[in-house]
Amino acid sequence: MRSLFLTVLIMALLPSAFITPFIGVLVWSWVSFMSPHRLVWGIGDSLPWAVIVGSVGIAGWLVSERRRIPMDATTVLLALLAILFTISTYYSLVPDLAWVKWQAILKEFVFFFITAALVTNRVRVHALMWIMVISISYYGIKGGVFTLLTGGTYRVWGPAMSEISDNNQLAAALVMVLPLMNYLGRQSKNEILRFGSRISMGFCLLSILASYSRGAFIALAAMVLWLWRHTRHKLISVVVIGGTLAGAVTFMPSDWVARMSSIQNYEQDASAEGRLQIWATAIKIAVARPLVGGGFYAPYTQSVVDQYSPGVQARAVHSIWLEVLGENGFPAFFVWTALMLVGLANCRFIIRRTKDIPELRWANDLGHMSIVALLGYAVGGSFLSLPYWDFYYTLLVLIACVRRITVQELAAMGKIEPTFAERLKLNRVKPPVLPVPQPQMAMRPTK
Repeated sequence: MRSLFLTVLIMALLPSAFITPFIGVLVWSWVSFMSPHRLVWGIGDSLPWAVIVGSVGIAGWLVSERRRIPMDATTVLLALLAILFTISTYYSLVPDLAWVKWQAILKEFVFFFITAALVTNRVRVHALMWIMVISISYYGIKGGVFTLLTGGTYRVWGPAMSEISDNNQLAAALVMVLPLMNYLGRQSKNEILRFGSRISMGFCLLSILASYSRGAFIALAAMVLWLWRHTRHKLISVVVIGGTLAGAVTFMPSDWVARMSSIQNYEQDASAEGRLQIWATAIKIAVARPLVGGGFYAPYTQSVVDQYSPGVQARAVHSIWLEVLGENGFPAFFVWTALMLVGLANCRFIIRRTKDIPELRWANDLGHMSIVALLGYAVGGSFLSLPYWDFYYTLLVLIACVRRITVQELAAMGKIEPTFAERLKLNRVKPPVLPVPQPQMAMRPTK
């Protein structure tokens, strides 16, 4: 029954996705982030929903609402990163596995550009963010309820055969979603939604702890410190955030406390030792092949690991930084890092330009919470494998869209005078047309 319901629901949305391509963006994001087809069996689980919805959305963009893909730092870096991924895959040490991963990633990248073209106003920004938050927080709320019922004895896992199936990956995803959930709750005028967002954040917090992920716990601590450092009401923040976190930690069983305590004694932990070894292997691959790396899945392949680090067990790299470096080389690593830095710079731009402007308070709040989300991803991702997660790239695209909307709104208010290049991007002026010189007619000599 669930499989039939999901199939009918998505099929019913396809005509709307063609007529209004932004609906295709929302449906594609929901299917990609939440993986609802992994919650059913039968036909609903067997069809490639992301490809189907994505194809209809692209067709609708070409026919119904063909908006120009913006050329900004985010889209340019994404395009360059796609090229570098293609080059590293061509020279991959395990081409059979690498090309499969390349196909999946490039399909996502195509839709990132469509998303950048179609997110054009505040309504669409919030609609996409709601889809992003609901898709991930579903597993956080469900896991939080499960944790309450079982006393935190069992670990919380993500949907099978998805990018967040592992307990560590799901925990990092929930860490990243928490500030975005907080933003949507603060922006909502409905008291029920505001109260529901707080309750949902509590359940997601329990799921993060019940994942038993030490990397996610470190990321959570970093986010709390950042929020405390950049909030005006520090005492209230300490009481609320500290009290909530302390209560959640107290609820967890002794096994959880023992695992978190092992962070201080990582030299004696077999899991931590294995990570250090595979990190060193990824660096060795990058140094030996600095321009292209080993290609996707190189550190996961035992024959490749034996070539560069004999005696080390092939496994997940458990570091977004070193996985990109080892698999794609230094050029891709620098571009990938620059993409995150551009996202942070966009957030800072939004925060500075919208300060003390009531009409753009929503953008200011979004900039603050997006920085916290990116911080959670950067810290938590340092201890797990999630460098190609489409949710993260979509957030970067969304932040770039908010920057463009902010510039447009500020220019309309007369708060700033956009540069000529920005006005061209916003389609507010047309390029100047130079006069074409007219040929001069020869004068006939008079008699």
